[in-house]
This record gives sequence, structure tokens and C-alpha cells, in this order.
Amino acid sequence: MFKKTAVTMCLTLLGLGTSGLSHAGKIVLANDEWTLSNSGYANNANTGTFVNNVADWFTGGSSGNFLAYSSNFGLVQSGLANTMATAGHSWTVSTGVTFDLATISAYDAVYLAGNVADNQVLIDYVNGGGNVYLAGGTGWGGPLNEANSWNTFLNEFGLGFGTFYNGVCCNMATISTHEIFDGVSSLYQNNGNDSIDINVTDPSAQVLVSFAGHGLYAVYDSSVGVPAPASIFIMLFGLGGLALRRTTDGKAA
Repeated sequence: MFKKTAVTMCLTLLGLGTSGLSHAGKIVLANDEWTLSNSGYANNANTGTFVNNVADWFTGGSSGNFLAYSSNFGLVQSGLANTMATAGHSWTVSTGVTFDLATISAYDAVYLAGNVADNQVLIDYVNGGGNVYLAGGTGWGGPLNEANSWNTFLNEFGLGFGTFYNGVCCNMATISTHEIFDGVSSLYQNNGNDSIDINVTDPSAQVLVSFAGHGLYAVYDSSVGVPAPASIFIMLFGLGGLALRRTTDGKAA
């Protein structure tokens, strides 16, 4: 009986320890929407590579089903759509869909710029494993209004938008070891909201690229800081073995 109890305890711990690891929500926060526009493509040859890297990061390298919930030029033009189609992704541009959790959960990622979306729905979506690309600097309502429109969502995951436009323009170096910048030496932008890490002690949220104190690109990755499955198995089997030993010792006593 004591062996069964110890083994059951170990398996229960394993189930608890590994739940939620298979699908982790992610966010890419860009200071400006010009990056993915046709002007971004025309001014910087790295744009398509960046788009593909972000999509692959969201899906783990498989084909994705993406929604651009925006009428802003940064997400609706041909360069971005063509890159997605060439890579084998489904790319839907619409603000006509019902923006609730049930609807957007059908998509691997939601791309946003300008058009305000329900922040609580986005929080629930990312917590459930969904992915979000959000660009600022759209000019819709001014910088303070733009930041306030998104910061309830962003602050939940340790990120935020600055409340003023940063004046950073044109092709800026993107020196980062993060995989979304593989093969990407620079990107185009034109006067966006700073991307901010509001809790620098939390490794799951971080600014990856900055210029003169202005955060340009940041990410949230809920899997960062979570032990690898192999480490969890070793730890929990060790706990199970300890429980077995203590049960055995107790019986012998």
C-alpha cells in the first residue's frame, strides 16, 4: 500500500508540474506601426525576415492562422500579406469579427495597431496560450490615449507603452540574440510609443532593442523562467522517491 501511495503522489506531482507547459502565450510589442507597412518593406530589406521570424516564434515553426484586427496601414498593406501567404500562413484582415475570447481563440495570433480591442479579452487570450503582436505610434487619439488604450493589457504581462511619441525615425539597428531578430540587422520605424518593461526583475518580459533610452521592441514569453520538462521530471521523481523512503521508514518503525 505504501508503494502505491508514494507512486501516486509522484505521478500527481508530475501532472501538476507539467501542466500548462505545452502552449505558452507570447507578445511582441513594437513601438511603431510603420515597420510592417509597405514603407517599412521599401525602406528595409529585413522586414520580411522579421515578419517570418515573429510568425515562427508564435507557432513554433508551423503554419499559422493569424488575424489582423486593424484598419491601420501598418497591418493591412500588400507586403505583409504577401509575406504571410508565401510562408503558408492564413492571414485575415478584419475589424468586423466579434472580438471575444471564443472568436479570437480560433487564431494562433492576433495582430493589433490603432483600433482599440477589449483588453480583458486579450489578457484571457494570452493567459490561455494565445499570441499577440501590438504596434504603437499610430497617432490615433495621441500618445497618451494610445498608451492608455493598451496598458491595462500590457501591464498584466509586465510591459507597457510610453505616454509620448519618441521621435525615433528610420532604420534603427536591432542588436539582439532573440530569435525574432535572427538575420535582422535593422528595422524601419517613424515616431512611435516607447516599449517599456515595467518590472525588470521578471525575465518573462523584456525590452530587446533600444535607442537612446527609448525601448523599440519588447517581448513577453510566459515560458521563460519555467523549468525544462526534463528538470521537472528529475525534481518530482526525487520528491516521489523521498516520499517513498519516508513512508517505508515509517512502516518499519
